[in-house]
Amino acid sequence: MATLEQQLHPHRDVVDTELEGQESVLLHLQSKLYYTLNVTGTHIWRGLRKDLTLREISQCLQREFIVDAEAADQCVLRLVDELCRQKLVETLDVKEFVERPL
Repeated sequence: MATLEQQLHPHRDVVDTELEGQESVLLHLQSKLYYTLNVTGTHIWRGLRKDLTLREISQCLQREFIVDAEAADQCVLRLVDELCRQKLVETLDVKEFVERPL
């Protein structure tokens, strides 16, 4: 189970695209799993792509949707747990993050 202090990022084999209406589609190239995200999920996905912590993503949701901290935290954790089960995200390796080109 994910915690708010964690940083996760999209799995290297996942491609994504945003559709009109701010929904997103994810495709895991190896497993061929196709996953859609609603507006809230798309905001969470954007945060994962920026390598924000889950707490930072929750805080972004709180500002964007004017929702309380507990509801935003639960929303982020539920979606991230599902994305982990589907192998669409992985934990951020600090060494990999440092070595990534800007």
